[in-house]
Amino acid sequence: MPATLSEISSAVQTTVARLRQLYIASAMAAWEAAAESTPANLSAAADTRTALMRFEADPVEYARYRDWDKANDAAADPLLARQVRVLHFEFAQGQNDPALIDQISTLIKQLEEVYYIFRAEVNGKKLTNNEIDDILDRERDGEVRREAWEAHKQLGPKVADSVRELARLRNKTAHKMGYPNYHRMSLTLSEIDPDWLYEMLDKLKTQTDAPFRAAKAALDAELSARFKVPVAELRPWHYSDLFFQRAPKVGNTDFDALFANQKLEDLAIKTYDGLGMDVRDILARSDLYERPNKDQHAFCIHIDREGDVRTLNNLRPSERWMDTLLHELGHGVYDKYIPSTVPWLLRTPAHILSTEAMAELMGGMPLDREWLISVRGLSPTQADSLASAAHQRDVLGRLIFTRWVMVVVNFERALYEDPERDLNALWWDLVQKFQFVTRPEGRAMPDWATKNHIALAPAYYQNYLIGYMMAAQWRHWLDVNAGGLVGKAAAGDFFRDKVFTPGAIRPWNEGLDYATGEALKIDYYVKTLA
Repeated sequence: MPATLSEISSAVQTTVARLRQLYIASAMAAWEAAAESTPANLSAAADTRTALMRFEADPVEYARYRDWDKANDAAADPLLARQVRVLHFEFAQGQNDPALIDQISTLIKQLEEVYYIFRAEVNGKKLTNNEIDDILDRERDGEVRREAWEAHKQLGPKVADSVRELARLRNKTAHKMGYPNYHRMSLTLSEIDPDWLYEMLDKLKTQTDAPFRAAKAALDAELSARFKVPVAELRPWHYSDLFFQRAPKVGNTDFDALFANQKLEDLAIKTYDGLGMDVRDILARSDLYERPNKDQHAFCIHIDREGDVRTLNNLRPSERWMDTLLHELGHGVYDKYIPSTVPWLLRTPAHILSTEAMAELMGGMPLDREWLISVRGLSPTQADSLASAAHQRDVLGRLIFTRWVMVVVNFERALYEDPERDLNALWWDLVQKFQFVTRPEGRAMPDWATKNHIALAPAYYQNYLIGYMMAAQWRHWLDVNAGGLVGKAAAGDFFRDKVFTPGAIRPWNEGLDYATGEALKIDYYVKTLA
């Protein structure tokens, strides 16, 4: 006999009350561990994460929500039915036995400690990631660049075995749930069709091969002249970041100089004020500057889904960190402006890729002509003088990042299909295939393991790329209907009313259709690569 709506609603309320308590404790502990990576904080993060994992492993809860979802017992109440679907998928992904949960949680704790605390050492001096990036940005001596790049890659042997073991353990969960591997399970339960994703990436590779090859040939010619080596001798350390995922500084335009004497927080406030979005409270709760024993990356977190939104950064006055701060605050305003009238379980972005879309749209503002005038304060003449270089850098950055995502997604797909394969060789095979970067001679190091997402945010990277696609579709709609983005109140209204306010009451692609009148069309993004 089907359950009644009253029975289902009561069960959802009880489940969500417990889930909320565990989620908040875990989120706060994760924040504290990233901000101050002490043994006590890392242990607390592991303990609260384990408690949440144990709850989501409950087989009775899983079976109940699975059965209600498959039978469509809550169809008469779409909001309730959506919560049943979300709980079904959340418990499905959590179906581990207690011993496996303990193994996974212990490994994650160990990996977090290494990733958060590791600092590359060059000539006896420990360097932060920002300092490594500075060397790769500015240093002309190829040997100094190589030493810095290789110093960071010493992280790989410290974590590789644990990351591989974590993949094996995650696959155990997938096999238990009837999936061939964790990558396919994770995608499916996050409402992304794995086959659609793999086919889309193959198609996008074909579409971007020619423009990327041309752009990289021009880039390599400039780098060859800069470093006084033949193009054939360029290696990974000749590019301007550790993974060749961002556009190097090329040409005669120094975009960093635009921010050398600026307070990035003030520019961010002005940017969001122009959309009618206040980020002052988010910044007040945030941790913005680098220090020892702090996670060197950047992220935004909504601690309680009730307004405690904050971001962790390691700011320096540069274009990259201006981009990053605007990016993280893009996540922040999405979370902040989901109203409390949305049920707590659905008081999140429609999907991780949806909030990445908002973050990526806002992160690109420092290369936007209107932003340079209205926010940075340049004259139209000054902005016009930067326009061509800014556009070229923007397109080059998107092309580079698109190809980088192909490396990570295809690597993770292969990792979970066969964790025992030669991952060191696979990594460089993919780098050469998608990024056209030559592997160092005789390289047999676990360089793949130095990318912390592979360990700590598995099966995530496609969200960045699909987010870019969604952002391009939003931007097209805004250009046609709101007169653009920068300083446009109508753009702020669009996001609050059509994107943020619904939270996760619809699957992500239905949400995009609701906002723009179209489901995802990758052509909007492909056009931005021209």
